Amino acid sequence: MSPALRVLMVDDSPSDRFAVRRALDRDEEQAWALDSVSSAEEALTVIAAQPPDVVLIDFHLPGMSGLELLRQLRAQPHAALPAMVMLTGSGNERVAVEAMKSGAQDYLVKDAYSAERLRRCLKASVETVRMMRELEERRAQTERAEREAREALAVRDELFALATHDLKGPLQIMTLNAQLLQRQLSKSAPGAAQASRLEHIVRAAHRMGELIDQFLEATRNQERPLNREPLDLLELVRSKVHALEASGRHRFVLRSEGAAFTGHWDSRALERILDNLLGNAVKYSAEGTTVTVALASEPGSPSGGVRLQVSDEGMGIPTEDLPFVFDRFRRGRNVASGIGGSGVGLASARRLVMLHGGTIHVESEEGRGATFIVRLPRTASRLEAPEEAALPEAESVSSTP
Repeated sequence: MSPALRVLMVDDSPSDRFAVRRALDRDEEQAWALDSVSSAEEALTVIAAQPPDVVLIDFHLPGMSGLELLRQLRAQPHAALPAMVMLTGSGNERVAVEAMKSGAQDYLVKDAYSAERLRRCLKASVETVRMMRELEERRAQTERAEREAREALAVRDELFALATHDLKGPLQIMTLNAQLLQRQLSKSAPGAAQASRLEHIVRAAHRMGELIDQFLEATRNQERPLNREPLDLLELVRSKVHALEASGRHRFVLRSEGAAFTGHWDSRALERILDNLLGNAVKYSAEGTTVTVALASEPGSPSGGVRLQVSDEGMGIPTEDLPFVFDRFRRGRNVASGIGGSGVGLASARRLVMLHGGTIHVESEEGRGATFIVRLPRTASRLEAPEEAALPEAESVSSTP
């Protein structure tokens, strides 16, 4: 048998109290503990001292009425209110309606309810209150969790702001010193190799500063709109390849098919796409292997677009991982633990390609390298919604190891 439910009966009629006690004592499934008082004033004192599970209240009471008792109990928002059931006279539906409006879970008509009906009513009322308390507790827990999450986000944003500020300090020093060396070497007629390497350092430092700014903007949910402008994709690709060639760790082959590779694109977005694709090709392939970058015009496509293809001779992607390559935080199961990465770069690249109205997909076989193919329309689609034409959160990009 389940634990006893405590009932407080508020009724000045001894015969009614006896009838209720008798009905509860004969319950073979549920134990009951019945206390009784004859006035609402007494009931308030008892409930304040030790709230029962359910209060059975007669409408007609000496002094304060049963309805007024319900209202007074309901006016105590910080108290753990018990379930409440009103006893009304026969045919008094108005009182029953008022009782329900005043906080009662149910009502019973005197001289018309059975013992079984009484027990079911009291149990259901207790269960209703229990469920309401659980819902309220869950709501309170949700509010606390949301408040804590907002506070944590505020702390995170502050930490990110401090971190980006601290990162930009040494980066500016690097940039200034590289520019100073450029000026000094220009006076002494340096070799082309030294001048080129210094130029790469300066450009890389500026690019890192932009990425830091984008990262900070993303943490503050400040997305920049796409800034479409005329851009020569071949020149952009050539500069990226040239910068990676300077490391001397991989061989790069750049091929182009077609006469023109210009379009209206966001240069920052395309740089991030290239950083991810080229960086991954370098990171996941052995030193000395070849990375092939191919550009081709596609005049026969509906958009008259451009195809960009990046191929490597690296570890490749397992067949079972191919459907998830562009999912955030997913990496191939064959990636060694010593190879760094967050699993967000390709997701970022796909989002940027899609914002331009393009497509990206991968062809790969484990152990035989991977080929990423990007198709970009040269101009914005007429259906491109302004609110969709925004850069996504700044993601960390893969870089040359």
